[in-house]
Amino acid sequence: MTIKRIAIEQLMVSIDTSKGSDLPSEPSATTQHLTSQQPPNADVPAPPDHTPEHMPEAKPENHSVTAIYAQAQEAVERIFEDLERGIPPSPEATKAIVSNVLSQVLNNRAAMTTQLAIQKIKQFDRSLTTHALDTCILSLVVAVESGLDQTAQEQIGMGALLHDAGYVRLPRNLVRKREECSGQDKTLLEQHCKLGVALLSEQPGMHEGVLCIVREHHERSNGSGFPAKLGNDQIFHLAQIVGIVDFYDGMVSRRGTRQAMIPHDAVRQLFLAGEQGLFEKSLVELLIRSIGVYPVGSLVRLNTGEQAVVIGVNPQQRLKPLIKVTTDPQGGSYTTPIDIDLATPSPDHTIRTVLRVLDPSKERVNIGIHLDQGLSRAA
Repeated sequence: MTIKRIAIEQLMVSIDTSKGSDLPSEPSATTQHLTSQQPPNADVPAPPDHTPEHMPEAKPENHSVTAIYAQAQEAVERIFEDLERGIPPSPEATKAIVSNVLSQVLNNRAAMTTQLAIQKIKQFDRSLTTHALDTCILSLVVAVESGLDQTAQEQIGMGALLHDAGYVRLPRNLVRKREECSGQDKTLLEQHCKLGVALLSEQPGMHEGVLCIVREHHERSNGSGFPAKLGNDQIFHLAQIVGIVDFYDGMVSRRGTRQAMIPHDAVRQLFLAGEQGLFEKSLVELLIRSIGVYPVGSLVRLNTGEQAVVIGVNPQQRLKPLIKVTTDPQGGSYTTPIDIDLATPSPDHTIRTVLRVLDPSKERVNIGIHLDQGLSRAA
């Protein structure tokens, strides 16, 4: 199934591509709401009294994901503290962080993706270090999904971790409000790519591939990026991957006064960015294959009228995620939420499909609680 078919037929979004120029080269604070649809009249499904046998078994590695993330975050914070003092990290130190994260992505990708979603919800404002780590993790997920070899995986992880290193050479108050900057301030902020390369080049042994990622992650396929306005064929492939992940993470993160988009709306913006030529469509499809049309942490309304939280992705059936059904059709909470894989028949024979995506803030739903419970039970 192509991305265009998914976007047009399944996301219930009418896209006027003639207005594509309205989408900025970097994430916008606004996004359209999904078309509201009422669930059809249907018999109230009886909730299963057990966890469906077709749900994947919890892996023993899940319990360590939170600890690995916390340890990696501390290590990244130390790297950025050193960068602020003008001390670039050694390739060995950076590679050690990436290797630990990559091990988790390879062994327990679902739990690592859930951990990312939890962090997005819990942190009110995203620091440079948190954004660096999250971009690293998701870039590694995409790298593994695309079948890149270990050397390329390590390069992309290191480049993603250090892609914004140049910001430490710019005024901190300017970096904090970078989403609202324009004119000379914006031009100054765009120098962070070159500044990052200059800073990291002071460390002997830093791989050229890592430096290319830092230099080119804001370049765009249609030549509208910076700092060199390179065309698609001129941009390092790994830098393109980090660039689109950076773009996505920026949309789903709170920054300054700008609220985060819900993940599904960010997926729609990815599709638009591909239509505009900011990114290769094959790269857009690769990222959506990695995170799903309904990314982990999405709140959805089902055709049954029930409400559910997406807790996992089926890469081969992106429109049928793993979900945790939390309320009945009347809005009452299930005493025990029901875990269901929409890609396989339900034991109670109820046919469930995603009808539309909801905004957790408007529904007053704490998504983090349901994701936390999933990780806790897996421990």
